[in-house]
Amino acid sequence: MLLGITLVSFMVMHLAPGTPTDMQTTLNPKASLEAQQRLRELYGLDKPLMVQYWDWLSRISHLDFGRSFSPDRRPVWDKIKERIGITLSLNLLSLIIILGVAIPIGVLAAYRAHSWFDQATTLFVFFGFAMPTFWLALLLIMFFGVYLDWLPSRGSPPSTSGSSPSGGRCRTWGPT
Repeated sequence: MLLGITLVSFMVMHLAPGTPTDMQTTLNPKASLEAQQRLRELYGLDKPLMVQYWDWLSRISHLDFGRSFSPDRRPVWDKIKERIGITLSLNLLSLIIILGVAIPIGVLAAYRAHSWFDQATTLFVFFGFAMPTFWLALLLIMFFGVYLDWLPSRGSPPSTSGSSPSGGRCRTWGPT
């Protein structure tokens, strides 16, 4: 199954319009056709699709995700390692909050079946499932980050300076 997922991911990347070399050549008026061809050879885009897939799969299996297209050209794995800690902590925190809120509400709604609380909870859950996640996220960022100023509205505060991305207005959570 994992092999099928990698195959679908690889094919979807190749179905997307353009190529990875377009970013480096299309926006550069000095890029010649020879330079475009050299980039295609450098990235292996001149090889048959199945050879490209096998090369890609063998690199991925060794955690070699290549180099970033950003100006620093650092290995992608290094960038992932930098950001995985905050990603996992945010996911763990959200899981704790979700379970801490959902389980008691679900138990209370089940205990008082067909009551106004059960019906309001059901309506709220259906509304939450029907709303697109990105829209709900934007509304929550606006509410907690802009109006209440409880959380930063973008990024995470630097750990050394203690300032927040919201310009220092954000309240500090946890021990100070």
